[in-house]
Amino acid sequence: MMHKTTANFILVLVTIIWGGGFIATSTALNTFPPFTIMAIRFLGAAILPFLIAWRKWRSLSMGELIHGIMIGGFLFLAFGFQTFGLQVTTPGKNAFLTATYVVFVPYLLWLFRKRRLKRKEWAASFLCILGIALLTLQGDSLSFTIGDSLSFICALFFAIHIIALERYGAHSDVFVMTALQMGTAGVISALFACFTETWPAQIPTTAILSVGYSILISTMLAYLLQTWAQKYTDANSASMILSMEALWASVFSFLFLQETMSVAMLFGAVLILVSVISMGYDPHQKKAKRSS
Repeated sequence: MMHKTTANFILVLVTIIWGGGFIATSTALNTFPPFTIMAIRFLGAAILPFLIAWRKWRSLSMGELIHGIMIGGFLFLAFGFQTFGLQVTTPGKNAFLTATYVVFVPYLLWLFRKRRLKRKEWAASFLCILGIALLTLQGDSLSFTIGDSLSFICALFFAIHIIALERYGAHSDVFVMTALQMGTAGVISALFACFTETWPAQIPTTAILSVGYSILISTMLAYLLQTWAQKYTDANSASMILSMEALWASVFSFLFLQETMSVAMLFGAVLILVSVISMGYDPHQKKAKRSS
């Protein structure tokens, strides 16, 4: 059985992969429409897990099938809002607003599982909201753009996805659950793409490389690792660690896309980062470890 520390370290690796995924998706959006990108990346990422787990499909229960499809639906909604948000905001800003799902998780756990909120969760929420306000400050006015709104909604669905994956994916095969998630999100995306979008006339090499990264690394590998690691850690810890992708997205945006941020936006990003880290910090747990 994997130790929780090892599982959390794997989730950190996932955040680095996803940080690069923001850059890849942003680059691919210059060529492909949003639903087309999602259909390609999810269906492509579902192939290998599906083939690896092909012997287990006959023994798949109706409950596992329904849960896998449901989790895939949440994944589609999360990435749908995120991808459309990326069209009208910067990768770094999109990443930081997406990271607010760490604040949503405890509230959703309270709503659905009646778990009481701690003081630090209220404080983290306040810091996060203040950070969002500063991050969306444009000029002398506070402007919450459509891209910011879409990124914020995607955070809600990522939080729901993390909770659902913890509850329904813990006792399922990693490859089966990954294939179900990816397949469901891919099929829904393909249906929307067929009826609302057209295939690009020309596809540059940069777009092919970006989509290749999205399929093999950012989607298939990352979600296999996440599904596997979340078997051995809790939803709160997972959401806190996974939200660190915002940090890596900003680093990669600065290095590769020359993305710039104002002082107010940078301070807002720091506040969001502090709220994210504080959600996972437990001084009582640290003291217990030292005394043991």
